[in-house]
Amino acid sequence: MDKIIGPNVTDTKQFSKALQNVMDAVYTLLELTREYDLKPISEDGVMVYCEESGKCGFQASSQYERPSEFLQTLLDMIRVQYDPNPMGTFFLNSNIGFMYEEMPEGPFQLAYASLVSREDQSFSSFFANDMSPYLEQCGYEAENITAMFAVASTGHERYKMKFVSEISGTLKSGFSVDEALGLMASSIDSSVSKPKKQTYAGYCLDPELGTRIRLSLWCFN
Repeated sequence: MDKIIGPNVTDTKQFSKALQNVMDAVYTLLELTREYDLKPISEDGVMVYCEESGKCGFQASSQYERPSEFLQTLLDMIRVQYDPNPMGTFFLNSNIGFMYEEMPEGPFQLAYASLVSREDQSFSSFFANDMSPYLEQCGYEAENITAMFAVASTGHERYKMKFVSEISGTLKSGFSVDEALGLMASSIDSSVSKPKKQTYAGYCLDPELGTRIRLSLWCFN
């Protein structure tokens, strides 16, 4: 069998259209969640961008306090929906519906954070000693969080059910057997209440991390 070195694009127009739709959607999302509003004309009268054509990509992302970090969280929220190595079926993996269902009806703050642990650091230590203080440093208050979405990535050595168990135990994100059954029943019978969690966690395999953990969070405040 011939070695396949990459996907073959047979419908160039559809590919181009789909790629443009993805890029347009990311641009729109960045504009909807921006922390600052970059003006087309600077205070000293210099044109920054043309309003008719819109901002460049780097200008759209520069409207954040921590632009690289926001982009990392966005990439991980997308990655967890398509990662080919899911650890189970009741996680955030391929279950974007959890996020849609928890979306507030009115205006809200989208808190974001992404940190990488030390090598072999336990998740409980990482979350308590690094992530939690960092969230406070960013000005996010735990009592205001209505829903949290966590994507934990690590390398081959740690990507096992023990990894999932530790994170689920720390974040209280896992579904019990009864909750899992309730979740399945609610998808069949609309009269059955769907079990809810404050935190939903998903898991990704990223070999480059080794034994480190990258934790990316989106929180609805």
